Amino acid sequence: MDLFWLAFIPLFVAFDGLGLLPVYWALTDRLAPAGRRRAVTEAVMTAAIVAVAFLLVSRFVFSLMGLTVSDVMIAGGLILIVLCLRELLLPEKPAKLDSPSPGVVPLGVPLLSGPAVMTTVLLVRDHYGWQVTLAALAANMAVIWVILSGAERLMRWVGREGSQVISKISSLILTAFGVMLIRHGVLMALRK
Repeated sequence: MDLFWLAFIPLFVAFDGLGLLPVYWALTDRLAPAGRRRAVTEAVMTAAIVAVAFLLVSRFVFSLMGLTVSDVMIAGGLILIVLCLRELLLPEKPAKLDSPSPGVVPLGVPLLSGPAVMTTVLLVRDHYGWQVTLAALAANMAVIWVILSGAERLMRWVGREGSQVISKISSLILTAFGVMLIRHGVLMALRK
C-alpha cells in the first residue's frame, strides 16, 4: 500500500485537478449541466487513454530513437521546470473556446495529460512497476472525475483565488520534482 501512495501522490500533483478548476470552469461555463458532465467524462477518458498509450509505446519509441531513460528524465525535468516557472511567473487567463465540448481538447490533452503527467507516469512506472502505476493512474482519474464533476460546488467553497493558490503550490512542487528528475537523470547517465 505504501508503494501505491508513493505513486499516487506525484501523479496527483502532476494532474493538478484543483488547479485546473478555474480553467475547467472558464471552458465550460456556457455549457448546460449535461454538457459539463459529458466534458468531464471525455476529459478523464482521454487523459487516461493517452497516459496508458504513452506508457505502452514509450519504451519502443525511445529505443528506436536511441533515447535512454536518463535522457527522458533530463528532458522531462527541463520541460517541467519551464512549464511550472511559466505558470508561476506568467499566468494566463483561461481562453474561451467555441468548441461545443472541450472535453477531449484542451481538457483531456494537453491540460490533464500533458508533459508533466507524461514524465511523471514514466518515472512512477520505472520506480514502482506497472501494476502500482496503473492502479495509481486509475485512482487519480477517479479523483479528477470527482473534482471536475463537483466543480461548481468546489469553486464556491475554494473560490477562484483559492484554486489559483493551490495551482501555484502544485507548480512549485512540480518545479522541485523537475529538478529531481534532472538530478537523477544526470546521475544515471554518469553511472553508465
